[in-house]
This record gives sequence, C-alpha cells and structure tokens, in this order.
Amino acid sequence: MPEALLSQATLARPAALSGIGLHSGKPVLLTVEPAPPDSGLRFIRTDLPGEPEIPVNAGAVCRSSFCTTLRNSAGVEVATVEHLLAAVRGVGVTNALLRLDGPEVPVGDGSAAVFAGLLAEAGIVRQEGEVSVLTLDRPVAVTRGEASLVAIPAEAPRFTYVFTHPHPAVGVQLAEFVPGRDDFRTELAPARTIGFLADIERMWAEGLALGGSLECAVVIGDEGYAAPLRFPNEVARHKLLDLFGDLALIPPVRAHVLGLRSGHALNAALAEAVLQAAILDREVSCGGHR
Repeated sequence: MPEALLSQATLARPAALSGIGLHSGKPVLLTVEPAPPDSGLRFIRTDLPGEPEIPVNAGAVCRSSFCTTLRNSAGVEVATVEHLLAAVRGVGVTNALLRLDGPEVPVGDGSAAVFAGLLAEAGIVRQEGEVSVLTLDRPVAVTRGEASLVAIPAEAPRFTYVFTHPHPAVGVQLAEFVPGRDDFRTELAPARTIGFLADIERMWAEGLALGGSLECAVVIGDEGYAAPLRFPNEVARHKLLDLFGDLALIPPVRAHVLGLRSGHALNAALAEAVLQAAILDREVSCGGHR
C-alpha cells in the first residue's frame, strides 16, 4: 500500500464552496472543516435545528437511484455525496466535518474537480495514526442484470471499469485508476456526470436533475455528444469516479475492483459485501467507518 493511503490526514484550514444541488436545483453552501485523528468524516446539516450529523458509512445509504443519499437514525438526509467523497478519498483526507446548509451537495461542474481543488487549496495535514484497511482472502462479486462488480484480493487498491452502450457515440469504453500511482486531480476528478437526453427529460418530469445543464454534464443525444468531451473515455471515467466515491463509504480495501456497467445501487451492494467478507487490519476503526 502507498504510504499516503495508510496515514490519517485532515485540512490545514476550513474551506467553503457555494453552488446548487444537481437534483434539487436549490442553492447550498458547503464548508469543509478540519477534524481530529480517528474522528472520520461526518456530514452536518447546518440548516436544521440542532445541526444534526449524518454518518459517512455504507450503513447510512438509504437511496442509490441516480445518486447516493445518506440518512441518519433520525431520518435526516444528505444527497449526491459521491463526487465529494471521491475527492476526499482521492486527495487523502480521512478526518473532516462536511457542513451543508441544504439537503444536497453542490453539483459544481458535474465532476469531482471543484471539490479536489477546494481541498488542495485548503492544504492537507498528515496526522498521527494509521488508516483502517480492509483485506480480502477471496474474491467478492455482486451482479444485477447486465451489470457486475468484483473485488479481487490484491496488494493495494486498483480500479478498472468497462462501460458499454449500443449508442454509436459511446460504444465500449475502458477506464482505470490506481491510487498512489495515478494523479486523482488530473486523471479521474475532471470526468463529468453523464446523461442520455431522453433520460434527462424523464428526470425533469419527475422533479430530478433540476440543477443540471450542459455545463455540468456529458449529455448524449440521438446525434451524439451535445458538447466537447474532456477525455475520449469520459463516460467510463465518470462511472469509475462514482464507484470510487461510493466505495469511500468503507475503509480502503486491498483489492482490484473491476466494474461492468455498474451504478450507485450495485456500488453500494459491493461495499456491503466487502465489509462482510473483509478482515480489518486495525482493531480500532477510523475514517468514520464504524
């Protein structure tokens, strides 16, 4: 395991970002604050009485359709957490308070780049203590229809994703990310959320994606992409970004995770399956994954 993946870290100072929610379309302010070792990650809804906390772990997932939503025991929720959590894991932050004055994380440009930049600008400080790491002694797989995910025991985390679609502009796309080897901020974070025009129109009718636009999504219509891509395989890279962010709900796992056409629901299922099958390398869990 790369040393940076094993050490705890927080921010040098608070950092804030305002925007709108992807699905709600409502304005929201995100403030990320430093936290002590072993405190992990916690969302705090500052807009509600008592500023309730929402844990960041796989057991808090309550919905995984179109985005990942977390809920605490009192029923308080926070939605669309995957891009922010991908950035937090991607830059190596393990302890932080994630304050929101609304029900949804701001969409930014539809990728994790704005969050990764925010954290990097605030500065990252290494802390005493190691990060909990999960180890597998056998492969773990989940399947749903044509989608599948498998985590194969390995020396260090590695992610490979294949996306296929009959649309000629998409076809078959492959993306790979190796933490500690690849630069998260340049290789994975900039990949924007994707949507097919027909699905987006249906989502609008259902009151979803109200904060979406061509500036914060890769939109695919009958004639192809509605705007230039950041990567030739941006669709696969973003699906991998979602997978990486959803798996940030559990400690890092020594495994090669391979995905085929998976989405948030299957990502959550793999996280739970890995937790059940894995061995924790530390007696005391940290990083918010209790």
